Amino acid sequence: MGRHKGRVAIVTGAADGERAAIGAAYARALAAEGAMVTVADVTDPASVVADIEAAGGRAIGVIADVSNEAQVKSMVERTVGEFGRLGVLINNAGIGSSIPAIPVEDMSVEVWDELMAVNVRGPFLCVKAAVPVMRRQGYGKIVNVGSATMFSGLPNRLHYVTAKGAIYAMTRALAVELGGYGIRVNTIAYGLIANSVIDAEFAAHPEKRAAILGARALGDHVGTDDLVGMLIHLASGESVAMTGQCLVIDGGDVFN
Repeated sequence: MGRHKGRVAIVTGAADGERAAIGAAYARALAAEGAMVTVADVTDPASVVADIEAAGGRAIGVIADVSNEAQVKSMVERTVGEFGRLGVLINNAGIGSSIPAIPVEDMSVEVWDELMAVNVRGPFLCVKAAVPVMRRQGYGKIVNVGSATMFSGLPNRLHYVTAKGAIYAMTRALAVELGGYGIRVNTIAYGLIANSVIDAEFAAHPEKRAAILGARALGDHVGTDDLVGMLIHLASGESVAMTGQCLVIDGGDVFN
């Protein structure tokens, strides 16, 4: 407890959702460790803010589309106006891999651009808005969210995998550019995360469950709780000597 006491964090894509609600878990976990948190999403994050406040933490909710520069700038300005500073940015918002499968020859430019706007331009805009604040402070932690698919590939979702690869490249470039200002940039990447939707799919298709879990060195599910510890570590002072890195949490799938 208290590893983030006094810190201020923004978590994008942090409203509760039907799937893993990973961003919401990140926001709650950071608050539980003492951070003051801006919970941002394109949908109303009020329930996550209420949970944090009920547990004795401080949070504000901001409705923002990360692909919109004006809304992102406003998100950062409101955070600094409310809490006085900004030390942690979690770039979690994105269009997920559960999108419909589309062969490359059938993928429209519009579909490609829509995903890239959220999954690549979004983190870029958030970093662009947050860095001036962090640079003035001489310290900052940025955690980008990648995917194990950028190592393994994923058929018929070229735009998604390409975007996640870009996130890792962005992390490496930013780490070099911003290190001199005391700003660390890392990526956390994960494979398929267990949730009620996935559980239902596995129950209906046990062969899919066997194939996916069988490919993992640990042979088991990865849940939202398995991601939180690494996120807290990357955002904390415990990892100040780390930057430009990508840490994969997928039960050992990338090693097979």
